[in-house]
Amino acid sequence: MTRGAEHYLQAIYALTAERRTVIGARLAQHLRVSAPSVTQALKRLERDGLVVLVAKGDRKEVHLTAAGHRIGEASTRRHRLIETWLVSSLKLRSTEAHEAAERLEGGFNELLLTRLFDAIGRPFTCPHGNPIPGWGRIDHDGVYLDTVAAGDVVAVGRITEEAEADLDLLAYLERHGVFPRTRLEIVAVDRLSGAVTARTGTGVEVRIEKRSAALIFVRPMLAPTA
Repeated sequence: MTRGAEHYLQAIYALTAERRTVIGARLAQHLRVSAPSVTQALKRLERDGLVVLVAKGDRKEVHLTAAGHRIGEASTRRHRLIETWLVSSLKLRSTEAHEAAERLEGGFNELLLTRLFDAIGRPFTCPHGNPIPGWGRIDHDGVYLDTVAAGDVVAVGRITEEAEADLDLLAYLERHGVFPRTRLEIVAVDRLSGAVTARTGTGVEVRIEKRSAALIFVRPMLAPTA
């Protein structure tokens, strides 16, 4: 198993967990690689019995086999646990931790991961609110930020794996104080572009474009009474 193949399985696992339909174009966008590269990688993964490509009209959906799911889950667990350690113990910023975790993953076996899990307090989620497989479960009791309306009050549940992969977006959210559990009051939703303008609990206003808002999972809260 090459690190590149494992990275693909990790991405497919994360997107599937978010109930996203996984197709080659979405993978290419998520992994920041070309469409031909994704096509070749998926052919190899299918040949190795790790994914199944299911024709749906003019496209093919990507599904993990049981073997592919096990590898994707284990890889995701490793990445998110290392991220959590880098943020909680080494005090890296979330963008730094995401990049560093990708470089460090190959050096951690299951024994080290179990010891690390115990050492940092048995966390159930990574710093972005995404569950650590095997110890936490993904929460679907909420909506994505691109579906809110002006006047809504929500709390950030998780910044999804797709959002994590966009380091510019991750840095932007970090600068404006948008993290898991951040309270957002929706100030406006642009009728043309779908961009969401929200105010955090500290009074900072942040504008999030529709495509990015679709990658942030939130839970509705009761609006304050007058």
